[in-house]
Amino acid sequence: MKPFTDRNMRSAARQRGIAVAVTFYSALALAACSSAGTGAGTENGLNARDAAQARIDEPALREAAVESTKTQDYVAAAAYWGALYERSPDDTGVAVHYSKALRQIGSLEQSLTVMQRAQIKAPQNTDVLSEFGKALTASGRPDQAYVMLNEAANAAPRDWTVQSALGVTLDQMGRYDEAKSHYEKALSLSPDNPSVLTNLGLSHALTGDLDTAERLLRRAVADQKGDAYARQNLAIVLGLKGNFDEAERLARADLPPNVADSNMAYLRAMLSQPALWKQMESLDSKPASPAGSSPETDRVSSLPPDTGVAPR
Repeated sequence: MKPFTDRNMRSAARQRGIAVAVTFYSALALAACSSAGTGAGTENGLNARDAAQARIDEPALREAAVESTKTQDYVAAAAYWGALYERSPDDTGVAVHYSKALRQIGSLEQSLTVMQRAQIKAPQNTDVLSEFGKALTASGRPDQAYVMLNEAANAAPRDWTVQSALGVTLDQMGRYDEAKSHYEKALSLSPDNPSVLTNLGLSHALTGDLDTAERLLRRAVADQKGDAYARQNLAIVLGLKGNFDEAERLARADLPPNVADSNMAYLRAMLSQPALWKQMESLDSKPASPAGSSPETDRVSSLPPDTGVAPR
């Protein structure tokens, strides 16, 4: 068997095999990235903030919540918005912000619970529909998410976040061409947006087009607003292309050493598995899937929030 980087590995069928690798490694490596940002003492940190928030007046609490969201300190944001939510559970704006912060730190079931209650109170609220759809997508429930997000898109056709989230949802459903059209629409509404570029890049990676994925992800990383989300996805794609040195440098920029070591070891081991090559060879011998079909080997599994392909 020739090395992974051999140009002969670029056939369409083998690219579908690469898509399987992207899906599984994305879930592993980027879940670690997400959890690394919260730190080992997250629970204690939240408890300490809870005690402090009880002594903070509402305007100051809201200011702290907004500032934490802007600086992407989502652990703090979840704590502050959570305190506001406890005080005003019927405030749909607070509920949406709280759900988003919960998504960012991986508390997906809690995020869904918050949005289920919000939708009962405001079933036609566009922000609620949008956030509920994103929470469902992050939780790996694309069929339900698609209904919510499609309704939100009809109500707010110029909201790039909804278009990007629809792309993520369609990627999870294996409807890759439709997904890419939504990412392109999101980019027309928010040109060069690094979050959308990252999602579009991973969408190309999931269909085996690693060269286009790398180009888009490098654009996202080069943007001053590019973050660990973009860098770690680029690291995945570079690793899948056999560029382990640069992939490792990117991984170590955001992850604790032990997590980076584990992720790179996993990627190397996965790409050396004979089973992966056999899977690619078996795909070569099968006829192409009919248009619109999505066999299990081509489907995208649920990826963590703001990691891998993710709603924003």
